[in-house]
Amino acid sequence: MDNASPTPPVKTRSFRIAVAVAVAFAGSSVVHAETTSINRAAVVNETARRVLTTGDGVLFPIDPSPVCEVLNNFGGYSKAFGSGGHQGVDIGATLGQEVYAVEDGILTSLFGGSSSGIGWELWSDTDTKYRYYHLDAVADGLAVGDRVTERQVIGYVGDTGNATPGGWHLHFELRPGPDPYSTPVDPVPLLDIPWICNLY
Repeated sequence: MDNASPTPPVKTRSFRIAVAVAVAFAGSSVVHAETTSINRAAVVNETARRVLTTGDGVLFPIDPSPVCEVLNNFGGYSKAFGSGGHQGVDIGATLGQEVYAVEDGILTSLFGGSSSGIGWELWSDTDTKYRYYHLDAVADGLAVGDRVTERQVIGYVGDTGNATPGGWHLHFELRPGPDPYSTPVDPVPLLDIPWICNLY
């Protein structure tokens, strides 16, 4: 497990897999969203609000409001790994949108590297690993080894690491199986994507 340093800042703001609807996507550009003010506080036990979705698949990892741009870029170009090296999906958002635990599990790694930026690895009770990169901050009071519950706020969307400055988004990875270094799979067909999100 990668417990990279330096320790990211903490700010007070606070598988199950189902058959998903197949959607045709195109494009892989970075989303640039307008700046929004961040003035709400969150606590460690805050949970995601429910939004209109298909009802199937893995919980969507961010609050889809006010911006939700889902890019179908798994296997695309990655700044860290080059052509074909993108191991997750990028979800464009605004600075500070809430990021959620998609299942019950343990926070096993806190990232702070130059590629990932601030981020978590969540090892779920079903032995699926989820990675969340480019956070602005983690939720106040959380640390490696903490148990979190589905829909709990664990961080906030940002542009840390090798994200384009002002290109606020969540890089989200899904790695099934008990191997700590399991191969990532495309999250898009497995996610319960809210209807209000734009899909590219």
